[in-house]
Amino acid sequence: MKKSDVVVFVSAGMLSPKKRDHVLARRQLYLNYGALSLATILDATGLKTLLFHGEHEQPSVALRMLIESGSLPSRFPVMVSIPSFYALPWASAFCQLLRTAFPSSKIIVGGRWVVGPDPEWLQKKLPAADLLVPGLGEPLIQRLVNGVDDVRRLSAPTPDQVLNHRLVFDHERYQPSVEASRGCGMGCAFCEERDIRLEKLRSPDQIACAIAAVSSQYNGGQIRPYLQSSMFLPSERWASALANSVSELGLNVHWRTETRVDALRPETIPYLAKAGMRVLDLGLETASPQQIVSMHKSSDPERYLRRASLLLRACRESGVATKVNVLLYAGETSKTLDETRTFLDEHIDSIAGVSVGPVVAYGPPKIADALLEEWAKSGATPVDSNSAAETGISQLHLSREIDQAEAESASLELSRRYMDASSYFQLKSFSYYARDYTRKDFDNDVRASPSSRLPFRTDMDLTRD
Repeated sequence: MKKSDVVVFVSAGMLSPKKRDHVLARRQLYLNYGALSLATILDATGLKTLLFHGEHEQPSVALRMLIESGSLPSRFPVMVSIPSFYALPWASAFCQLLRTAFPSSKIIVGGRWVVGPDPEWLQKKLPAADLLVPGLGEPLIQRLVNGVDDVRRLSAPTPDQVLNHRLVFDHERYQPSVEASRGCGMGCAFCEERDIRLEKLRSPDQIACAIAAVSSQYNGGQIRPYLQSSMFLPSERWASALANSVSELGLNVHWRTETRVDALRPETIPYLAKAGMRVLDLGLETASPQQIVSMHKSSDPERYLRRASLLLRACRESGVATKVNVLLYAGETSKTLDETRTFLDEHIDSIAGVSVGPVVAYGPPKIADALLEEWAKSGATPVDSNSAAETGISQLHLSREIDQAEAESASLELSRRYMDASSYFQLKSFSYYARDYTRKDFDNDVRASPSSRLPFRTDMDLTRD
């Protein structure tokens, strides 16, 4: 069988959504910008590359589509990226199907958060994989493609490149990404980047030029990029310079990013709004002083919440929609939940929506056991003591007062308190729905989904009230 000259990257999909499975949940698209970075590097060397996202298609469908496109089989290794532990079952099934269809194909698996914690554990979950690559792939990718199986971790700066979204299969469906910085290092107990140092933010000129270059990849169509940064932390001077750079280039592109509520200074918000920022994801996580300290978010909860208030109000005044992330944490009680709810109520006019969910321990026992042991001191226990070894995903009973079922119920109640269908659609359509997904499509999917599992109020809810 003739083999193609295409280096195929496959971003593993999910057999079911990570929170609640229904029609609407399956509409979300997640651009794997890490895998796209690798594809872009190879493309710049003259190699043909393709990034295919598994989304919520069955692995067999994904494989068939790649064969029909002429990309598989390939004379190069097939690169499978696993963005989260929720994607592991899909990746395992895909690799096995690929091995059966093309026994001579080499399968290389990456995904820093999934491969890194315990490669030996992961290899047992992926018997069809030939090589697992922990850590970042940029320093290694050219050697791997050329058949050198050396996965020693090499230090290398973040590539100064604009992601080539045209390398993505059916790329016009996806909202693009612009990488602003990497790392965080703020030490939050639940975060995978708690010990990874925050890198220097790219310059305002670099960001503006990247936005302009990405816009050209979509032939002038409207885009809403996500500025990828675990903690977006520009100074007022940087934000002002970005606004000037965007103006000089004549850009009219609205974008979204994320940060901590106590890190970004309110003074930067007007400049960022002028530069095109329209949605800001804020990691509040909790407004309970007890839980703020338990999460290692801050040793000074009063200061933390005061800064959160100032930032939320600054966003409202500049017309920036805020989506607030809330994490129900180990030791959660009705009292701590009430404290968070009260804070959100007090700032309801500054909140466009919320994302709420209970904390989960990710990783095999080598990683998860230390977290679970720490959280046990607050009264949290795993729902299934074998889940870390079996899936790398350990769900929790948060406390004696709030078990898993009650945590799920509280998450939905809190989400619906601050979001209706319109606000939810506005936020999701900005960066997570396909670019051609309309409000009519959304309404049809809402009607086809059980309202009791949706994280926002619907017309049916209002009728019942």
